Amino acid sequence: MKLGGVRRFGVGLVAGAALAIATGCSTAGWGPAPANTGAPSGAHGAPPMVMTTGMRLHEKEGEVMVPPWVRVQDCSIVAISTPDRWACPDGKVYTSFDLARARTGEYVLPPLPPPAPIVVTPLPEVAAASSTEKIILRGVHFDFNKADIRPQDAAVLDEAAGTLKSHPDVAVNVNGYCDSIGGVRYNLGLSQRRADAVVHYLADHGVAEGRLSPHGYGKTDFIASNSTDEGRAQNRRVEMVPNSTGKVFIMGTPGSR
Repeated sequence: MKLGGVRRFGVGLVAGAALAIATGCSTAGWGPAPANTGAPSGAHGAPPMVMTTGMRLHEKEGEVMVPPWVRVQDCSIVAISTPDRWACPDGKVYTSFDLARARTGEYVLPPLPPPAPIVVTPLPEVAAASSTEKIILRGVHFDFNKADIRPQDAAVLDEAAGTLKSHPDVAVNVNGYCDSIGGVRYNLGLSQRRADAVVHYLADHGVAEGRLSPHGYGKTDFIASNSTDEGRAQNRRVEMVPNSTGKVFIMGTPGSR
């Protein structure tokens, strides 16, 4: 084949290829942009070599409302298509077009429901800690150098027994004391006998003896002056001190010697 013929053949080949490409644009789906892809009207088609088939949205897809709290970064892609499909935390699948449109304000999102009211439950009241309960048997006194319960003190001890039986969980220290007359050793023994006498009386009147702990403290912890007969009579006494709870009970009144 001569050189001129070769050149004419090459030009014809290029022209035929161009014609085939132009023809394919109208038959293979290339052409003007779809009406609902957002392209402006009157567009002259997609740029060369850009496939637009499959970009059309169905009518129902165009009505999809994405909740305002759904974010694309919280979703996961489930289908690579045009547009892509994303599974989101509300359990629904949206297109990338839906997610993008929800952020552009193209449609107004429904308002969020009001938050649930906060109900504040008040804490239960806790009783304030109270001081040590002290039952002072001021009316239970003893004659000089005696540890016997006097008949006139029975009403005071009966009242004490009733108080202790109404507090069955309270253990009590029964503390005996003396005035300042006499030796230390002797008064310790005398105060112990006075405490034991009160314990025996209360036990005989229904108070469990195991709750009562007698102690003799001798000539200590005076509550009155020892310079008078009246003051010494008040110091010859027994006090009951519960070791667990709250109030102060004063039983009886100062007695005679």
